[in-house]
Amino acid sequence: MPLPTAGSALAGEPLPAGVAQAFEPAALAVIVPAHNEEELLGDCLRAIVAAASATDLPTLLVVVLDRCSDGSAEVAAQIAAEARAGSAIRILEGVFPHVGAVRNAGVSATAAHWPGIPAQRIWTAHTDADSRVPHHWLARQAEFARAGYDLVVGTVEPDEDRTTPAGSLWFARHELCEGHSAVHGANLGMRLNRLLEAGGFSALPVSEDVETVRRLQRAGVPWIATDTTRVLTSARRAGRAPGGFARFMRDLDGMAASS
Repeated sequence: MPLPTAGSALAGEPLPAGVAQAFEPAALAVIVPAHNEEELLGDCLRAIVAAASATDLPTLLVVVLDRCSDGSAEVAAQIAAEARAGSAIRILEGVFPHVGAVRNAGVSATAAHWPGIPAQRIWTAHTDADSRVPHHWLARQAEFARAGYDLVVGTVEPDEDRTTPAGSLWFARHELCEGHSAVHGANLGMRLNRLLEAGGFSALPVSEDVETVRRLQRAGVPWIATDTTRVLTSARRAGRAPGGFARFMRDLDGMAASS
């Protein structure tokens, strides 16, 4: 897929004049926070491993398990055992105060994994344990990095039939296009040095993804909003993050019932 050209199709800052000197990514890291996700985690991680196989770059997958009391750790360990050469999977377990801290544990592990690579040459990609990325997800983000972008804001699509009342409302309210205005933690990409300079993900129990993106945008980093990396995410009504995507889907159910 061709890169969008700078201009009206982009909801972001124009490429810098020195784009020819953009840092070529030397490594990729994918960070996945998870809390009791044994049912969906396997499909999530397998999709990421498949996306890693579509690039020639060394890839680290960091699974951060927060207070998991189910079989999430066993699922992650099984996927790690299946991973191809060139990909590494690190599993972290802990008790974290909020999802921002969960994501930041993965950021710290990424920086420690490649101490010999400058942070500006490490690209971090972010998704959620109930989501499935497309095969070209990492390769596409690497293209954006090579083009000079430091932040990629992608779209998501719920695995909800468009003909259901909630599904109809969701698709009517979301533009899946270039230059979209949404922010989803299930589909983000950031250059590691930019994320570290911003202090990592915001220390919030919800909307840490939105606030982090807004801070990077206010800092003036080159960024792009794209639909070319669209991720499929769960439309479940019982989620893990309070006020997260599941609550939004429940709200749509209520709106549909009252209309």
